[in-house]
Order: sequence, then structure tokens, then C-alpha cells
Amino acid sequence: MKLGKLSKKILMTSLILSSIALVGCTTNNSTNKENNSSDNQITVQHKLGTTKLNSKPKRIAVLELSFLDSLHNLDIDPVAIADDGESNKVTDVTNGEKIDYVSVGDRKEPNLEELSSMDLDLIIADTSRHSEIYEDLNKIAPTIVLDSIDSSYDEYIENFETIAEIVGKEDVAKAKIEEAEKVLSDVKDKAKDKVSDEEVLTVSPKNDEYTAHTSSSFVGQVLEKAGFKNAIQSDDREASLSLEQLVEINPDIIVYMRDDIDTTIYTEWKDTELYKSLDAVKNNKVYTTVARGPWTQYRGFISVNTLTKEMSGWLLNN
Repeated sequence: MKLGKLSKKILMTSLILSSIALVGCTTNNSTNKENNSSDNQITVQHKLGTTKLNSKPKRIAVLELSFLDSLHNLDIDPVAIADDGESNKVTDVTNGEKIDYVSVGDRKEPNLEELSSMDLDLIIADTSRHSEIYEDLNKIAPTIVLDSIDSSYDEYIENFETIAEIVGKEDVAKAKIEEAEKVLSDVKDKAKDKVSDEEVLTVSPKNDEYTAHTSSSFVGQVLEKAGFKNAIQSDDREASLSLEQLVEINPDIIVYMRDDIDTTIYTEWKDTELYKSLDAVKNNKVYTTVARGPWTQYRGFISVNTLTKEMSGWLLNN
């Protein structure tokens, strides 16, 4: 059947309008996808800048043990961990639970080549140890840098909340923080009656240095929240003491935060008359931790539990 000129014109107009409608639909769908992508994007402010993630990261590398502690308490296992080549440090933090991960070397000097081979979504690094290699890490995968080595307990909690937000586990984080706060509060109630007037000096001695952790350190803050007064109130996290300065402080309680103190400067001091004059020594209130890691290396919820448990056993449960 032949179409008249008018009919042909009507048909052509219909086809053009249909094409315009289809183009409009395609354009709208594309815009929606872009908007969705933007909605899923995560922007993280951290110590060295801003990092953008297009989605919740699944393959995560951690270069400090406190970040492992955070992820483990959010029910997430990192695929790569700087564990110093000591897998027992990982199982310490995970309460004995074995996880499947790749060791990427020392916390001080992580193996960049190994990290490059792992198709990572996110790297979590420490300000103190990894700032100088931040650009190298960022070329491997999006990287955020947070305080770990130099963090207080409050800063650990802030980092924990940041990591929880990145992985979409804010509710889990809130419950975990409340659990830790209850542990600290319960111990504080017991400490109030038994050690409220006594000062605690926490020490991590070295070969040639007697290094105490102050009220601003991770350990110091945890113990103060648990009702134990730190013998050194300071904004500096650590204080290197001479024997004379130690005698001047004269703490009621001394806690050595490593189990190998006989390899440190302690051996030079312990038999001196000055050291023996300390109240803590005379009253048999000098204690040595079972293991160094939870006190000076891990800085997380595992540390909170260990510190409060050991302090309670020494001072509160008698």
C-alpha cells in the first residue's frame, strides 16, 4: 500500500519523536549510575590528607597491629598484615583465632613488592612509621594514615570509629566501645577502695634507658580510666628517667611492661641502695607483665582486656 505525502510526513515525525524519547531514557539511566557511584563513594580524612574510595573495601592491608585489632573487632579479617614475621602476634590480637592472611614483613619496613602483588582495596598505615612511604603506598592502593605508635586510648577509639565507618560497621563499633567502657568502669569501681591514693609507674626499660609511659600514653590512659593514677602526669607520652629521678618520683607501684627486664638497664639498678629505697620495692609492689605485646605493641581492645586483667590480679583481687 502506498502512503500519501501527508502520511509519510506523519510517520517520519513519529519516528523522530520515538528516537528522541529513547535518547532521553538512555541519558537518564547514565546519570543515575553516576549518581549511585557518587553516593557509594567514601571520603576519608586522615593524618596525611584525604582518600576517596569508590566502595566499601574488602581486601585490606594493615601495617600496624592496632589496625588489626580494630578490624578483628569489626568481624573483618585483613588479607595482608605487617606482623614482623611473627604470626603469634596476630593470634595474640585475635585471641587465638587463626586467620588467613599474607605477611607483608616488618611494621617498620613493610614489603612494598608483596603489597603490590595483592590487588588491595585499602592500606591502613601508621603516621610515625609510614609517612615517608605514603606516596609509594598510595600508588599500590588507596591508603589512609592514622596514629598508632603514638596514639592514646582516646585516639585509638577515634581510629576505630573511622575504620568502622569505612567498612560500614558503625553499629558493631558502638557496641564494642560500650563493652570496653564497661570493663574499665567495673575495674575503676574496685580500684576506688583499694588503690585510689597509690601512684603507678609503668616502665618499658631498654638496654641503656629507663623509659616510663605517662598519663598521656595508651597504657597510661587505659589505666587512669580504670582507676589507677599514673605517677607521671604529662602531655608527653614517654619520659626517660635517671635513677635519681626515679627515686624523686618514688612510685607506690611499678609495672615492668616486658618479661625480659633482666636484659635491660634494670639489672644495673636493682641492687643499688637508691633503687632499694623505693616504696614500691620495699612494699613488694613491683610487677612484671606476662607478655610485652599487649602492653606496648598492640594498642587495642586486646590490650584493654589484658591490662585490666593483670592489674586486677596484682592489686584488686586479694
